[in-house]
This record gives sequence, C-alpha cells and structure tokens, in this order.
Amino acid sequence: MKRIFICSRYAGDVPRNTATAERLCRKAVERGCAPFAPHLLYTRFLDDGKTSEREAGIACGLTFMESCDEVWVFTGEGLSDGMRREVDHARRLGKPVIELEVM
Repeated sequence: MKRIFICSRYAGDVPRNTATAERLCRKAVERGCAPFAPHLLYTRFLDDGKTSEREAGIACGLTFMESCDEVWVFTGEGLSDGMRREVDHARRLGKPVIELEVM
C-alpha cells in the first residue's frame, strides 16, 4: 500500500475542514492506499490554539511525512500557512506532491 500524507486546512471552520480531511482519507483508502492526516490525529490531544502545541503537532507530522510515498494537497480553498510548510517540506524531501482541487 502506498502511504499517503493528507494535507488540508484545519483551522477556521474546523468541522468543515475536518470533514474534508476525512473525505480525502476515505478517497485514499478507496484507491488502495494508507492515508495519514496529522491534523486529524494530533488535534485530538494537542491544543491547536496553543502555539507550542500546534508547533509540536506540525513537527510530528513533518517527521511522519518522511515515511510517506506521496503528499496529497487539497488546494480547493487555498493553502494555509501550515499547509505551505508541509508542501515545502515534501518538496525538500523529494516527495511527489499531488494537488487536488476538488473531491
């Protein structure tokens, strides 16, 4: 199975953005891939509203990205600062970055 790092918005409209990330994960599974959406995991026990905890969550996600085969980026609503960091990191690692405008 390909390991897919899911990159999409979290902050702002959290319920809507969470649903978007969940749909992206489902799409990955339907394609026979194993998705990882760090913003769905780390926000369960880290407070995204606290800078130090947000940074810890992002750092954990970027570390995990190293073991992923591809990075899927949902660009339909533009890139947030966190997403830009993830995309930049993926490119530095030489990971394929797949942009998805619609789901």
